[in-house]
Amino acid sequence: MRTRVFLSVVIALVAAIVAAPGPAMAAAPAWPQFGHDAGLSGFNPDENTITRDTVGGLDLEYVAAGPPSSTFGGISRSSPAIVGGVAYVGTDQGVLVAWPATGCGSAQCDPLWTAQLSNGAFTTPAVANGLVFVSSAGNAENGIGTLYAFRAAGCGRASCKPVWTAPVPNTDSSPTVADGVLYIVSNDGRLLAFADKGCGRLSCAPLWTGNLKTSGQGAPAVANGLVYATSSDRLVAFRAAGCGQPTCPPVWASVPVAGSDTGSGLIQDVGPTVNGDKVYFAGVDFQSPDGHTSTIYAYSSGDCAATRNLDCKPLWIYHPADFESIQSNLTVAGGILYGSAVGFLWAFDANGCGRPVCGFLWFGGLGTTSGTSASPSVAGGVVYYTQFGGAIGGFDARGCGEISCAPLFFTVTQPFESPMTTPVVLDGRLYVAGPAVGGRPTMWVYHLPKQ
Repeated sequence: MRTRVFLSVVIALVAAIVAAPGPAMAAAPAWPQFGHDAGLSGFNPDENTITRDTVGGLDLEYVAAGPPSSTFGGISRSSPAIVGGVAYVGTDQGVLVAWPATGCGSAQCDPLWTAQLSNGAFTTPAVANGLVFVSSAGNAENGIGTLYAFRAAGCGRASCKPVWTAPVPNTDSSPTVADGVLYIVSNDGRLLAFADKGCGRLSCAPLWTGNLKTSGQGAPAVANGLVYATSSDRLVAFRAAGCGQPTCPPVWASVPVAGSDTGSGLIQDVGPTVNGDKVYFAGVDFQSPDGHTSTIYAYSSGDCAATRNLDCKPLWIYHPADFESIQSNLTVAGGILYGSAVGFLWAFDANGCGRPVCGFLWFGGLGTTSGTSASPSVAGGVVYYTQFGGAIGGFDARGCGEISCAPLFFTVTQPFESPMTTPVVLDGRLYVAGPAVGGRPTMWVYHLPKQ
């Protein structure tokens, strides 16, 4: 009897010790989806190795090379998503590639595993809850693309099959995952919401959809209990939890962008960026009579939602220099809003200027005006910017005290017609995907050499 009592006491004590809260374990560094976080800020606040004081010493550590292709060997739009020491990228030839994010002990690293997709992947993967998600473009016959979910750890073989899939009409939108839900925009003018764990079958239907009325291409953003998505002419916000019905109405929507009434203006490949209550996105008007090709819009989500306004007006707008065109997501960090344009990187005051129309704070270039479809990224007090032609630059995120700033760091991967995707900075490394080298898609990784 005494033995049983003693054992019961010991078991109770052990259970209490196990259940007692201990010191919180820091999460491993990760850049899990396009724009870093569900708000698509493009900002990694945890980077403290590569900083404005050390970025000039970056050197090439290794090049990761994917499967060879005789036709579409490069990576034109898919930037790395990095979780658990693995970098996931989609290629133009339609392959999801998983590379070792911290190198392989060699100057060139091969994939850990790959997965064949139905068509090219021009979107950034997202990683959550042990799965990696990626979407492929629509095919020529019916325009239907596919959203895929794979086990992030792979399958123990060189090529892996999906856990679940879903048809998505011809999407160019990267998936965004938040609180167990995956959101993606389809080109038939809908926002689609899926359970990220799937549905228990190979092919899944959305939990709910939202009508954008016109086609959209940008990744959606999630914040403030809302999911924000851009169509070709406006921003639309829905309840992130849905509405209990298959199709949900918007909570609020913006006024149409400049030029959309005449057909010369639209939102091109740009999704929303959220910072607190503010939501930002850029539109273009290629026939603007005053030369303002690009316009950035700033909205108060709280104000627009409070009135359920479906034609909500912006707090203010911004313009870069005349004829500059911003056709990628904006990035926000430290009270500054950054945009990649055809010729330059532009910086704006994220809090406006006290007037309805604001100009830029400063701009920086890389000595080429070959264009870009990539967004800037911020980490360690440095804002990174890429251009076609293989150019990568890192600028002091505060500016330089002048209108025109030079980069603190500059390099070229593969010159000439090399596409370059949105840079990722994580745990002391700079990652940029893009060029086709020898017919193989590549990811270039830079670090600070050990002294």
